[in-house]
Amino acid sequence: MRILAKAAFCSFLLVSGGCVPADEPREPGASVDSSRAASPPAQAFEPRHFEYHGEGIFGGERIGYRLIAGDTLIDGSDGRPGAALFTFTYLREDVRDRRSRPVVFIFNGGPGSSSIWMHMGLFGPRRIAMDDPLNPPVTPPFALEDNPYSILDAADLVLIDPAETGFSQILPGGEAADFLGTQADAVATARFIEQWLITHDRWESPKYLVGASYGTTRAALTARILAGGPMSPGARMTGIGVDGIVLVGQAIMSPQGPEAGQAASLGAMAASAWYHGKAGEGESRTDFIADAEAFAVERYLPALFLGDALDTADRAEIAASLARFTGLPADLIEAENLRPSAQLFRERLLNGEGLHLGAYDARYTLPANGLPAMPDPVGDDPAMAQYSPSYVAGLRQYLAETGIDVSGTYTAISFSVNSGWDRTIRPPSSGAADSLAGLMRANRDLRVMVVTGEMDLVTHIGSADYFVRHAGLQPDRIVSRRYPSGHMPYLGDDSAESLSEDLRAFVTGH
Repeated sequence: MRILAKAAFCSFLLVSGGCVPADEPREPGASVDSSRAASPPAQAFEPRHFEYHGEGIFGGERIGYRLIAGDTLIDGSDGRPGAALFTFTYLREDVRDRRSRPVVFIFNGGPGSSSIWMHMGLFGPRRIAMDDPLNPPVTPPFALEDNPYSILDAADLVLIDPAETGFSQILPGGEAADFLGTQADAVATARFIEQWLITHDRWESPKYLVGASYGTTRAALTARILAGGPMSPGARMTGIGVDGIVLVGQAIMSPQGPEAGQAASLGAMAASAWYHGKAGEGESRTDFIADAEAFAVERYLPALFLGDALDTADRAEIAASLARFTGLPADLIEAENLRPSAQLFRERLLNGEGLHLGAYDARYTLPANGLPAMPDPVGDDPAMAQYSPSYVAGLRQYLAETGIDVSGTYTAISFSVNSGWDRTIRPPSSGAADSLAGLMRANRDLRVMVVTGEMDLVTHIGSADYFVRHAGLQPDRIVSRRYPSGHMPYLGDDSAESLSEDLRAFVTGH
């Protein structure tokens, strides 16, 4: 493998005049003063640029690739560079004509999450090595391995870290309001994609967006802004059409009303109970989930709608059926008014073993003993608490392997970004579901793939099905896929291989 790593020699001045020393770099994800940038900055920011050449076996082919990592300056509302987005681009090297080669733009959610999860778990040429993905190491040693499930054979890949995540940052003098909000973030992402297409001359390439969790909202809104128009937040006719959007753990739409939401959650509970051997004995996983979902629509939802008017016999029947599907005691379900929450399910399914289930992936467990009185929803989650250390350490190993020498912290998730996020979508802009429906109306070639892990109790399979049926989309251009996994459906070789094959088929049209 050959490494070429260099810092860009040209400083991009934020104001006219000579070069002056830059401020000390601020850690991405640190708190940002949204009131700053009232006066022009007097600093220069030097974009970082690194290149690396490697090879690997992807889709059964040995392929050489070029990695380009570095900053792209994104203008704020004042027309001056307000943020530097640090991204990773992977280009297959033996391609003579890239005009017909797909390019996939990828980001996670949060909204303050970097792309570390999909980068080091699914799309990158190297991935986190785990002998047992459901029992990952949380202390050294950590390791990387070649990733056989990357789709680099079929498409070029661009991993995007939004502002204040990863190594991306709002520049001195930049406005937080220009980047840390639902609408502003989508505008910034669209501007980055447009700049990337200009830099790499890829206007003819099929273009795909992949977003996970909150990133599904980012994907829908970004695609709408890329199309452009006088009423879009970008306020100009960009005219960039997107061929496909992949929604991993869609967070665009939830079932409307508490009864619909409760009924929709049953499938994920059934899948998780089946996985742990607490329900569905003698039945296949897929058949058991299908039975639970049919019951939820045909019997459970009408019973919830009846409320106190449900007679005693029917109430007992519903409780017994819920016990069969969830593995929880019928008397507990009755005590919960036939509405066992996901949290109750996670705490009680393996109560006899003294274990709690993960919210993001119910395959993972941790002891119930020792849980703080005020648990951290991420740091104490049995899934994220266990696999996050491998990803953070693995990313650092990967940076060293590839010669990407960036000082400072790589912010995997910025919770300050999450808590301060401006979720306002101002008229005439519309929400993500409406944006996606409008795009499918205007772009007859746009296809959507919805990806969900069956043991994801946060963005669950019932919510995904509800979205597909109620978002006003074109059903003949939607592909829905489920995997026996969780919020990160590439954890585990079986689901990673299946997801990789499905993604490859989606972006190539085969």
